[in-house]
Amino acid sequence: MAKFCIASPHKDEMWYDYRLYINLRNTLEKMGHTYQAGSKNRIYFLGGPQRLHYPTVGKFDNDANNIALIYCHAQKLQRINLFDHVFVPSQQVKDYFVKKKWKERFTSRTQRKFTTRREIEIIRPFSSLSPTDQKQQKFVCDIAFMGTPRVRPIVEAVLSIVEKHKLDLKIIGPSWGAYPGNPAAKKYCIAKSLPYEDIPLLANSAKIHLNDHHHSMNQFAAVSHKYVDMISAGGFVICDNNQDAKKYYQGETFTDEASLEDLILHYLGDDEARKQKQLEQYQIVKQQTTIQAAHCLARYFLV
Repeated sequence: MAKFCIASPHKDEMWYDYRLYINLRNTLEKMGHTYQAGSKNRIYFLGGPQRLHYPTVGKFDNDANNIALIYCHAQKLQRINLFDHVFVPSQQVKDYFVKKKWKERFTSRTQRKFTTRREIEIIRPFSSLSPTDQKQQKFVCDIAFMGTPRVRPIVEAVLSIVEKHKLDLKIIGPSWGAYPGNPAAKKYCIAKSLPYEDIPLLANSAKIHLNDHHHSMNQFAAVSHKYVDMISAGGFVICDNNQDAKKYYQGETFTDEASLEDLILHYLGDDEARKQKQLEQYQIVKQQTTIQAAHCLARYFLV
């Protein structure tokens, strides 16, 4: 078995992306690999510009076995040619990098920042969750949203719908009392955080789960790990206008408040349609597990 380390920009449990680091590390260790700071097998979680230094990993070492796992904000990366292996979250993101590679094919080798050593591969967002038959009363509601309180169009839109139709909304996340958008949001917040292992309870207790993405993820067609987590946990999800959610995951998406209202009222009024759509999406994501991702990465480890 091999020794490895992970360069992650989020090693703080207040960030949802922290779970990627914890889940993948734990899974690789269960497979028999050993986590060791500064080891030669280095997995870089790239959710934006690559940093010069990461805790337990140190500075970038060209002589190490460097593996890039790009999970969001692909357009912010200034180069990917330094990595021995590159993984992206969707076909559209792969196509984006392939186009950049072809554009630079007539430049000098030292300027080919997107010409990778090997073909780019896809590891779609993965989850360590599975559905449960149990519910928790404090999570029972019409609509649930989990996230931090930056101004979110999906929250702004749903607040009007909830108050218009007298629906039950529950928000989970820190600091919603200081939400800079519609001040009504704070009265729907029921908890500052939710343990990862309890997400299936939330998924099964709320009828509809809302999920949103940064604009760049919608533009570059890649869903978040939180989106896949909620479906893997058995939840029915409506998200913003994400092309990958629509085309690959067969998901329900909205473009404005009117379309979100139509979707919410339809699926609250038709339990069977809601369950059928959730099952359809679950069949797509059930193979996107942390175990599967760990095996894809570990096959390139150097012993």
